[in-house]
Amino acid sequence: MFTASSPSSGAVASTAIDCVRGIRSGQWTSEQVVRASLERAMAREEELHAWACLGVEEAMEEARQRDRQPTRGLLHGLPIGIKDLSDTQALPTAYGSPAYAGHRPFMDAACVALARAAGAVILGKTATVEFGATRPCATTNPHNKLHTPGGSSAGSAAAVADGQILLATGTQTGGSIIRPAAFCGAVGFKPTFGSLSPAGTKGYSWSLDTVGAFATCVADVALFFDVLRGRKESAPLSCAGLAPRIGFFPGPFANRADPAAAAVLDQVAARCSRAGATVRSFGCPVGFEQSLGWHRTISRYEMGRSLLPERCSAQAEELGPTLLSEIEGGRHVDDESYLLAKACGLDLALSVEALMADHDVLLTLATPGEAPYGLESTGDATFNLSWSLIGLPCISLPVAWGPLGLPLSIQLVGARHGDRQLLEAAHWIEQIASLHQLQEP
Repeated sequence: MFTASSPSSGAVASTAIDCVRGIRSGQWTSEQVVRASLERAMAREEELHAWACLGVEEAMEEARQRDRQPTRGLLHGLPIGIKDLSDTQALPTAYGSPAYAGHRPFMDAACVALARAAGAVILGKTATVEFGATRPCATTNPHNKLHTPGGSSAGSAAAVADGQILLATGTQTGGSIIRPAAFCGAVGFKPTFGSLSPAGTKGYSWSLDTVGAFATCVADVALFFDVLRGRKESAPLSCAGLAPRIGFFPGPFANRADPAAAAVLDQVAARCSRAGATVRSFGCPVGFEQSLGWHRTISRYEMGRSLLPERCSAQAEELGPTLLSEIEGGRHVDDESYLLAKACGLDLALSVEALMADHDVLLTLATPGEAPYGLESTGDATFNLSWSLIGLPCISLPVAWGPLGLPLSIQLVGARHGDRQLLEAAHWIEQIASLHQLQEP
């Protein structure tokens, strides 16, 4: 886990909240914290490949500026990572594609501008799957380099889980936040669709793309979420409230999960129940079994139109063959199929909302199990696609080590625009299960 310490005090921060507090109090400077992050990132880059670009000089100069300035905001002096789908004026933005190598946007994406306004220091751009869609990047799992870190937000999840940074942005169209967070052992948060601005962030599905965040604990994710909404203050999460009402939902695809993942889900449910939470089985919403197909239809249709400019450009030969095939396939998805999938997705959303009236959160699987062997694939997103389809907020929490010595995580799902309630419940469960104290075997 990341530590930032002052030579004089020996103080240690393992969360973004504590790190920012330490900078404000003078325990350490932003320059010291940024230098520690850069040293860790550079030492691990040859094996982990978490970064598309590290802004060494830019970050150090920005940190020195923060040390000379009065406190600017909630993240003053803290180094963070930005997924390389979001534009940055000071650093190249390639969207994970050779077609955009060396591309320099003329302004920051909304999420970057908001983080800077809150005083954050941009350490660099984290590696991503090409356009967040296909062609896995070179990033490896921080716990075993022979296993995938997931995707598409591979670099963000790996860098946070490896202790290089405490916060990073991500995006999710299908499972691109929850899945890599689960595989790497970070906390990953996908907020309600549309709750954060996507301006300046490259996407390919206007009905599904969602900006989100990675951290080492739920409280840090909540802080970052407030920053990315432009808030000047952030109310701390509390465990003092009532225990949450939890809907237990292995779901209709549970047979795709490994026994270890299924067992961990049961164990977390039992532990929450013993701690006072109400845990009840959550009935399968009508149409849930067909949701994977609806998501596929929508994402392919919109990709075929969103990425058509790249397909028709002079740089088209630089695009990955799988991506080109997906774009072409998307162009052949007809309007009738697309509109039917959207209508069915809306009906499913209404069914889920009705069933959730008596629950604060749903407890379900994040992935089928530990990160798969190999880097040719980013893993199975089966347990993420349905929630992305209907736009509900989700959070992944690491809970155990699996048989292969890799993290196993759970997923919590909240009501639409019930992001704060989801974060509160996740924080309660995190404390009950001591998930944030996950230690490597």
